Amino acid sequence: MIKSMTGFSKVEMEVKEGRLNCEARALNNRYLEIGLKLPKIDYAGEQKLRELVKRYIKRGKVDITIKWEKSNGGSNALKVNEIAVRQYLEVLSILKKNFALKGQLTLENILSFRDIITYEENNNISEKILVTPFENLLKKLDEERVKEGRVIQKDLTGRLKNIKQNLKEIEKRWPLIIKAHESKLKERMMEVIKTASIDEIRVLHELAIYMERLDISEEIVRLKGHIENFNNTLKSDDAIGRKLDFIIQEMVRETNTIGSKSNDLYINERVVHIKVEIEKMREQAQNVE
Repeated sequence: MIKSMTGFSKVEMEVKEGRLNCEARALNNRYLEIGLKLPKIDYAGEQKLRELVKRYIKRGKVDITIKWEKSNGGSNALKVNEIAVRQYLEVLSILKKNFALKGQLTLENILSFRDIITYEENNNISEKILVTPFENLLKKLDEERVKEGRVIQKDLTGRLKNIKQNLKEIEKRWPLIIKAHESKLKERMMEVIKTASIDEIRVLHELAIYMERLDISEEIVRLKGHIENFNNTLKSDDAIGRKLDFIIQEMVRETNTIGSKSNDLYINERVVHIKVEIEKMREQAQNVE
């Protein structure tokens, strides 16, 4: 089962403290990059949420936004600054005593003093409140990535099938081509031997070396191995994007070698078909986690 690196999810949830609107967007990236826009929480709480992301996502750029719509009268409140009131009363008592002042202190007097009533805006929220909607958001994102991953896997499997079919045709035709090459070269070399004093054994030895250099049987075997490895990797539950990219590079190398060694139009056409499929596979693999 493979996962795409791209996806989008949205979760809305009512909690005691208000309403949480959560969105997550995942894009392609070589490494894991996490961007969080959260209500104000402490550093340790944010780190716990980041670790939660890593449990679900191994590679890609992930941006998560959570907006907190507070309940009416929730965290914001008018509060009495009791420390300031006590200090004002102590100062007034000293004034009355030292300067023989008379008069009664009223509520109106107290309210005229600075900083007696304060407005506290508390934007802090515990990560414990965020964990459930946060994880639900990641689960939905994971579902979208798996769904898109199935589409990618189907496409890659189909292209592997096309490559195997073209390689099978190359493998079937190559012995006939190599035999024809060898026959023609032998005829020409024998004509040269007849008209010049050249060692026949040495010529045949050089011919054998030349034909070995043209042999693509090893490249065919290695390309088959890469195809099988690619197919098995698609069935893994791990993050496989980088491994697929590496296998594709090896497939390109073997295919290029087959094309450079072959001197046959039919085989070269099959090589072109394989290259086209590999290039499309490379583009798809860029989306795999």
